Amino acid sequence: MLRVPTWILSFFGLLFGLYHALLGVLWISKNDRPDVVIIALIGYLAILVPTITVQKTRSMSLPLAWVDLIVCALIPLAINSQLDPSHLGDYSTWYVLGVGTILGAMAVRGQRALAWFGLGVLIVEIALWGGVASLASTGLPGVLSLVVTGHAVSLGVGRAVKSAEELNRNAAITAIETAAIEAASLVRSNLLEKTLRTALPALNLIAALGGNLSEGQKIEAMLLEAGLRDEIRGEALLNDLMRAAIKAARSRGVEVLVLDEGGLDGLEPGARESLLNRSAASIATVNEGRLTIRAPKGESWRITIAAVRPGTAAPDLWLKLS
Repeated sequence: MLRVPTWILSFFGLLFGLYHALLGVLWISKNDRPDVVIIALIGYLAILVPTITVQKTRSMSLPLAWVDLIVCALIPLAINSQLDPSHLGDYSTWYVLGVGTILGAMAVRGQRALAWFGLGVLIVEIALWGGVASLASTGLPGVLSLVVTGHAVSLGVGRAVKSAEELNRNAAITAIETAAIEAASLVRSNLLEKTLRTALPALNLIAALGGNLSEGQKIEAMLLEAGLRDEIRGEALLNDLMRAAIKAARSRGVEVLVLDEGGLDGLEPGARESLLNRSAASIATVNEGRLTIRAPKGESWRITIAAVRPGTAAPDLWLKLS
């Protein structure tokens, strides 16, 4: 795509607008009151520069648009009041395309409705001054083309900006999703490596003994398998104290379920360690039944610990830690 810097467009637009002002200066002697033309030229130049020159944003502010509209309405009134209609075919009517330049720039910069309204005002003023037949000989067709072109450019640029914003938004979403996938893959890779590193000695022992384990070895293997499940389903709920407390509870015959559902996400490391240490201390009081440790997402608390025994109406332990 060919990109043209904004300052270049502003520069040539300014030259085009100054050309009409120059015509006004060169043909000023054709007016009955040159002082009126000078005032009109000053007003025209005063709005030309801020209208044509695009700064930080293409959009034109509403106050500037209204100032442009008022000045564009007053310039033809001032000049027509002392200019004979016999000058319809010469450059004494420089202000027509000058005003058209302002209106076209207004349309380009997003003030399309006011630009069309200004064109309507200009047509009425010319018709009242020189008659309806004069509309085609004063440059109004050129003004119409400027406003139409400005309107089309404004719509095109608006659509292009929306498309670019949508493209950037989609690119950002894609980047986020890619980063999430890569992060998840890294987590899985680290977890697999950690799991293999932990389980490998036990697997080697089982292979060496041909599966003929003693009762104590079988219990250790079962505890190891349960610990590996904890690492997969509840890694954020584990630190050294929690691992030791959970293993001790299982050794006492307690069934333990650990589920990380995202409740600890975003928590500062120090606060997380404090919660896990408190949790580990509470687990030490459970001697039988089923123990469930969860980190629920979307709750006002971070960790839920529940210990229940078959045949009991109420849990032996029910904690919500935050």
